[in-house]
Amino acid sequence: METTLENNLKPASKIWGTAEVILLLLLPLPFFNLNLIYLIAALAITLTSIYIRKEKWTEIGFKKVTGKGVFWASAFGIAYGFADNFLLEPLLTWIVGAEPDLSAYKAVEGNVANLVFMLALGWFVGGLFEEYFFRGYLFCRINKLISNPVVYKWVTILITSAVFAFAHDYQGIGGISDTFIFAIVMGLLYFKMDKNVWYLVLIHGFYDTIGIFRLYLGA
Repeated sequence: METTLENNLKPASKIWGTAEVILLLLLPLPFFNLNLIYLIAALAITLTSIYIRKEKWTEIGFKKVTGKGVFWASAFGIAYGFADNFLLEPLLTWIVGAEPDLSAYKAVEGNVANLVFMLALGWFVGGLFEEYFFRGYLFCRINKLISNPVVYKWVTILITSAVFAFAHDYQGIGGISDTFIFAIVMGLLYFKMDKNVWYLVLIHGFYDTIGIFRLYLGA
């Protein structure tokens, strides 16, 4: 009996599924400069697709969490946030010869109102939307197109990480390289954490929180 998660789709469905994935992967790329339109279009396409397919949110990765899982996801997000800001980022700056360009967030420094706004943005756009879109929805869709689990895992991680990184091209090569590594880590954690997107939302949210407070303090 077929289920909504079955990988062996009919040829026509696979064609449409492939077209949908390609379109969604193109939306965040900086060449189109869609910005807010990308976010709205991505939500419209993915939510409509979920509705038409009559899928449950658990199929996209929003599963029940445990207290232990929440604790470790939160702790990892905080730890990785500090490690990235004060260890990995300086190392990558040395390797690529450029710091991440964070001038777009200059207004956050010393401004409480902008700090609060950025924290909300970090959690709802960075944490919730990006994890839903990149690690939840896209991972789920690509899984329907690639039957080999090993190939699926690495192709999905690498492709989505590359798109995620280039979506942050306004931060320059320093930001792109740092974001690419972050996306690789999140992709690996997706499989490590039983494909539960809620844990990734927590990790991403706390990771962004550390970076945002660093911007506020001008560190």
